Amino acid sequence: MPQKQKESFSSQSLLSIHQIKKGVVILKNGSLRSVLAVSGINLDLKSEQEQFSILTNWRNLLNNLDFTLEVIAHSRRVHIASYLNFLQEKINQETNTLLKLQGEDYHSFIKGLVTESNIMKKKFYVVIPYDPIILKPKDIFGQIVEAYKNLLNLKHQAFSKTLSLSNDEFNQYYQQLMIRQNNVINNFTRMNLQAQPLTTKELIELFFNLYNPETFERESIPIPSELNE
Repeated sequence: MPQKQKESFSSQSLLSIHQIKKGVVILKNGSLRSVLAVSGINLDLKSEQEQFSILTNWRNLLNNLDFTLEVIAHSRRVHIASYLNFLQEKINQETNTLLKLQGEDYHSFIKGLVTESNIMKKKFYVVIPYDPIILKPKDIFGQIVEAYKNLLNLKHQAFSKTLSLSNDEFNQYYQQLMIRQNNVINNFTRMNLQAQPLTTKELIELFFNLYNPETFERESIPIPSELNE
C-alpha cells in the first residue's frame, strides 16, 4: 500500500494576509486594514502648552473612536549602500585633487561609522481596521464550537478559511475604511503630525522587511505593475 504523502504547508500559509489591493491589506477572514506612516515628535522639546495640546488631542482621538487602533514602532538598521555608491561615483568624477581627498576621507568615515556601530532608524505606523459584521451562532452547538475555537486560538486570521470578497463587497468595505482613515488623519493633523497612507508598493515592501529581519531593509523591491494598484 503506498504511503500517504504528508501534507506540507508553506510559511505563507501561516500568515493572515490574503491580498493587498488599492493600498489596503485584505485578511483571510475578509477584514480590511489600512496602514498610516506617521511622523514622530519629541515631546521634551515642546513647551508645556504644546505638550498639553498634543496629549489632549490624542486622548480625544482615542475616546471618540468606535474601533481599535494599533500603533507600531518599527526599528531597522540603516542601509546606506546606495548612498556610499553615490559618493564613490562623485569622488571618481571629481577633478580637483583636494576635493577628491576630502571626499575619500568622508566616504571612509561614513563607511567605518556604519560598520562599527548599529545605526538604527525608527518609523511609526498606525493600523486602522474594518471588520465586517459576522453573525454569531445562537444554538448551543454553535456556541460550544466557538468556545473551543477561542480556547485553541483557532480563530486567529492565519487559521481562518480564506474568504474571497466580491467587488461589491470590497468596495463597500473599502469606503467604510476610508471614512475611518480620513477621520484618523484629520485628528493627527490637529496634533501637527503628518499621517500618510501607504500605497500597495509600500505595503509590500513593509511586509517583506518585517518578515525578513535578518536582512537590511530594502528601499525598493521590483513589483509587477498589475499588483501596484
